[in-house]
Amino acid sequence: MKKIFYLFLFLGQTIFAQKIYTVNQIVGQNLNGFIETFDDTTFKLNILDVKTIQKSGVFKPLNGTEIKKSHSIANHWVHFRLNSKENRSLILELDNPRLNEISFYKIFGDSIVNQVHTGDSKLFNTRAIANKNWLFPIEIDEKTIDIYLMLNKKYEALSTNIALFEAAQYNILSQKIYFYWGILLGLTCFVLLLNIFIWYATNDKIFGWFMLIIFMNAFHISAATGLGFQYIWSDFPNFNSFYPQTFSTWLVIAFQLIFMQLFIGQTAQNSRVYKVVKIFTKSIFLLFIVFATILYFGLIEKQYFQIMLIISLIINFLIIPLSLISIFERIQKREKIILFFTVVSVFKTIVLFIYLANLILKFTKFDSLDVVLCNFLFDLIVLSIGVIYFGFSKYRHQNELLLTTLHASEQAQSKKIIEALEIERNRIAEDLYDDVGAMLSTAINYQSSILRKVENKEKFPILVESRKLLDRAVENLRTVSHNLMPKNFATIGLSKSIEETINKIGQNSEISFYYQQIGVEKKLGAAKEVQIFRIAAELISDILRNSEATNATIQLIYGKENLILMAEDDRGIEPINNNLASKVDFIDAKLNIDFGVNGLTIIVEIPY
Repeated sequence: MKKIFYLFLFLGQTIFAQKIYTVNQIVGQNLNGFIETFDDTTFKLNILDVKTIQKSGVFKPLNGTEIKKSHSIANHWVHFRLNSKENRSLILELDNPRLNEISFYKIFGDSIVNQVHTGDSKLFNTRAIANKNWLFPIEIDEKTIDIYLMLNKKYEALSTNIALFEAAQYNILSQKIYFYWGILLGLTCFVLLLNIFIWYATNDKIFGWFMLIIFMNAFHISAATGLGFQYIWSDFPNFNSFYPQTFSTWLVIAFQLIFMQLFIGQTAQNSRVYKVVKIFTKSIFLLFIVFATILYFGLIEKQYFQIMLIISLIINFLIIPLSLISIFERIQKREKIILFFTVVSVFKTIVLFIYLANLILKFTKFDSLDVVLCNFLFDLIVLSIGVIYFGFSKYRHQNELLLTTLHASEQAQSKKIIEALEIERNRIAEDLYDDVGAMLSTAINYQSSILRKVENKEKFPILVESRKLLDRAVENLRTVSHNLMPKNFATIGLSKSIEETINKIGQNSEISFYYQQIGVEKKLGAAKEVQIFRIAAELISDILRNSEATNATIQLIYGKENLILMAEDDRGIEPINNNLASKVDFIDAKLNIDFGVNGLTIIVEIPY
């Protein structure tokens, strides 16, 4: 009976004899046509069982070098045979870092020379070589050896390419790859630190949500590539599975929607889909909580992957119309920030459509990680620049509004103070004119009655001098009270009040004052005209105090766009008068001073 069994076994080996791959020195040696596979649906076969099955010819040739299963329900065994004419150090690479369990066997004859049991469900230090991908060293020395691999990705999608490299050549290639990943890491850290600094400086939520988008995308990429498992959570293999990455994708989409609403200023008042976007965002967070709970308790293990995949596709499809509608609602206003975000959204939509089209047409190798990487680089370089630019523009605009509000508040406060001062000026002017003026007039009448007698003038000449002093005091009192506020200012208006003031001053001054009005007088409001009158009085006072002039001219020119108050003298001294400048600033006027050898000219331009 044994002889018959060995006879059939020999015939099976002869009929199904596998081709032997002879190792050469080509980088990424192509094993196409030399690999055979077998699916263990029982999940129970060991290497000895599989060796026996392989010898019986049950293994099937693999078309190409990629193992691909849309829904894995077996342990997938891989076998190929190698030989070499000289001693070689090789590296076997599986380029999918997310394989739950992997068993590697190097067999010479009937002896297992080397075996490795690892996987992303085990600690990182179980790997044969520390690398983001699965690497297995193979030493070969003029002998024919068998390589067996067991790949397990139970109830998930399995896709990995099998490649063979010369060890020295692979090390050079690996260093280049890690160098590029290092550049991406540096750029990511720089963008995150920059946004943290700006967020702290401006306290703007946009930068916080943008950082969350970058952080979750970085987590997804580091998990999908195996870099996170290698450098960050090597003792926590659960983070390296498919599901945390899927959850991170959901959170990225939710964060993007919140960021979009803040960035473009979408509100319930300016958007019809504002509430829809809000509900969709909250639904994503709810799905995250529900499916994280289901995963934790293992409630639907067999269908869990497929359900999550379907939900992920639905979420990715729904975000496209919501984003585009939100943008096109506002694009008619041609705001820079909306146009910028339109370019960003259109780019990401095109990338997603290319990926989906590739799934159907298969025109190139383009997986979901490529989509994430493409969008991530675009966010790091283009979107981050836009966020910083428009964020600072918004911050600057808010500061300008704050300064404008503060200036308006200061003006309102100053107006109240000036109004209070005007009331007090009027009261003082009335008191001076009515009370003090009346008392002085009474004193003058008393003296007049005494001085009517000639003998009193001769006997008391001092009374004549005191009468003159009283007359001058009354005149000065009238001038002061008139400068404080002309008693009939509201009746005669600004121009007549200035003219009247100049006429009264000119009667007792050695300087010849001239007044001229040009244009038709326009009413500017009582408060503003009072301030203009104060400025004119200040100019006249400066001429009297600080000038050795003989002639001075005051002009009031009513132009088309503004009122010009001009003061000129023929021998002026440039005044240093803070009161004048503050009065001019208060009515938003412009002060120009022209000081020359022929005199001084001061021009105040007052907008209507």
